[in-house]
Amino acid sequence: MNRKRNVDLSWIRSWFDLAPDERKFMAGILVIALVGLVARYVHLKNQKPDPATPAGVEQSGRRGEP
Repeated sequence: MNRKRNVDLSWIRSWFDLAPDERKFMAGILVIALVGLVARYVHLKNQKPDPATPAGVEQSGRRGEP
């Protein structure tokens, strides 16, 4: 039952093969993406839902009147 999992870790090695400037650039891109995702999450969490009105139905003051 002990199976070895063949996990490709070459992407980790490729991270360490980058020059320091390239690592900073990649980290900057990652930070910008994470900030964007967090901002979107906060915006959507604080957004108030609009009441839905079915299509073709007009709102009137009294019920049953067109």
